[in-house]
Formats: sequence, C-alpha cells, structure tokens
Amino acid sequence: MSFKNKKQNNLSRYRLPIKTAQLLGLTINKSNRYRLNKEQQEQLFNLDFQPIKRLFFDIETSPLKVWSWRIGYNINLQYDNIIEHQKVICISYLWESEDKIKRLTWDKNQCDKQMILDFVKIMSEADEIIAHNGDRYDIKKLRTRAIFHRIPMNAKYRSLDTLKKSKAGFSFPNNKLDSIAKYLGVGAKLEHEGFSMWVKCMAGDKQALKDMGTYCDMDIVVLSVVYFVIQNYIKNNTHVGVHNARLKASCPNCGSEDVVLLRNNFTALGTIKREMECNPCGYVYETSNSAWRNFLEFKQNKIIE
Repeated sequence: MSFKNKKQNNLSRYRLPIKTAQLLGLTINKSNRYRLNKEQQEQLFNLDFQPIKRLFFDIETSPLKVWSWRIGYNINLQYDNIIEHQKVICISYLWESEDKIKRLTWDKNQCDKQMILDFVKIMSEADEIIAHNGDRYDIKKLRTRAIFHRIPMNAKYRSLDTLKKSKAGFSFPNNKLDSIAKYLGVGAKLEHEGFSMWVKCMAGDKQALKDMGTYCDMDIVVLSVVYFVIQNYIKNNTHVGVHNARLKASCPNCGSEDVVLLRNNFTALGTIKREMECNPCGYVYETSNSAWRNFLEFKQNKIIE
C-alpha cells in the first residue's frame, strides 16, 4: 500500500493511492509519490492498512546460440543445432515495503546456477510476485533454468501479471510496459544500444553486463510505478484482508475493515452482491451477501463489547 523511500530534510517519501493522498490532504500527482512530514506519517500509520509481502521482479536472458545455414523467417532448426542454451543474465527485484532495488547476476563463468538458487529462495518469501508478462515468460524461464540445475522450485506462485491485467481491463494503444508507462505519464524504460548489448554480455564485456543490470533495474522502477497507478482499477489476485486473517468483506486491496456499503447489485439469478468502498485506499469491490452479513454481525458485537 505505501512505499517508503529515502528520507530527505526530515521528510519521507511514500507511494500512495489517490484516496489515501486525499485523506492526508496532499496534492494529487501522476507518479503517486509524496513526501510526508512527521505529522502526515503519523496520520498514515493510523490508517487501517494490512500490507502483504509483494515482490516486483524482472529478468534478462541470453539468446540461444545455434548453428544455421541461413537467416530469415520460417527457419527450421533441430535440437542438435543448439550450441548454447539460454541462461538468465541478471535478475532485478524490489520488495514493495523497501526503496532499494537489488540485483543478482550470473557468475564470472556465465553460470546462472547460484543466482537461480538464491532467487528461488527470495520468491518463496513473497506473498505475491509481480512482473510484466511474468506468468508466460519470467517465471517459466526461471523454472526452466531451475530444473536444468535440479534446483527445487515451487510448481505455482501467487502472481500478478501486469500484462494480463492490462489486456483484460484496459485498451491501451500498446500493452508493452514502456508504452503503458508513457501513456500514464509515469516515465519510460531505459533506452539501450540494442541487441549488441546482449552480444557483448555473452562475450564477457563487464561494462555491458553493468549496463544490462541498470536496464533491468529501470524496468523494476517502471513496473512498480505502473502497478501502483493501475492497482485500484484492476481485480486483485490476492485478497489482502483474508490473507491477514480478516473478514472476507474487508478490503481485498489493502486489508482494511474501514469500508462502507455503496449499493446492492443483483444478478440475473437473484443473487445479492454488495458493492463496497474502502475508506483508506478508495478501492471499490464486490462481496457476497453472506460475507456482508458476517461483517455487520462482527461490527455489532465489537460495538457491544
């Protein structure tokens, strides 16, 4: 929910949803980043938030080295044409509650075994992992390298793929991360020299490897900002309230029980759905009638106590 950065002049920087910023009396900006004084920080901490451990990550991989008689489209290559398999060059990652982007790279022999081993452990600590095209690419590539090295890795992770969310809920001109960031006015991916950077990395160029890591780091910056902007416009993959042992009618986005009923919705089969809004983060969601009744009963008992 909140994303803390470095302190500057007794101010701390946070990334906040629009509703939260409004509650604190802040001027809304596109990046969702705000500098809070001590009084505003106390107000923020008094809001009913229940964050989970979210991990943003991105990987960069090497291309396959193959033997080929020619170049062009529709080239049919056999397995025996492979000279060297794809490897993971680097992994950049960021915990939602932290401000420092961390990075892992392959070793001096261009072996990614230790890096995969280390990051698999990091992934297992997360309640939810977030990547752009992560379900189709990043997670599968990591698992492929894990099985190559016989490194144990979970069969499934609680993930949120911002590419899937973008395709499902919006109609952006283009669903590439860079294009979405530009459309939202929150920055852009770092430009690089092109495919030659990958070639140099595979040739052992230390500067190219450093540049590759910086490029990967910037992807995390853009990914995290895009996620925080679209967060209140998408359906969550993890119910934060239930995850933190709260009632089902609590906010799926931040876990708060400071919620209000907006209206009742009725399905074609006559099922009642309760449309709710979270006061601290502004997230609007639906919950079942039974969950709403349990919530009312809980609140009533709490008042009596």
